[in-house]
Amino acid sequence: MSEERRLERLIAHLRAQVAELRRLERDGAAREEVEVRRGLVLRLQDHLAAAVIDALGPQSRPRLR
Repeated sequence: MSEERRLERLIAHLRAQVAELRRLERDGAAREEVEVRRGLVLRLQDHLAAAVIDALGPQSRPRLR
């Protein structure tokens, strides 16, 4: 799979999960269910960030002090 396609799929998946999280919050879902969904969103954000860094190359990796 191309890097561009990988990024597109991750973004689409992230958007869908954020929409579902918002729906759960709006509908008053159980706190545990909301927290599980929030954790999924955070993991997807991490995967997306890693995919962007991979696509841009090692020079894009942030430098830590």
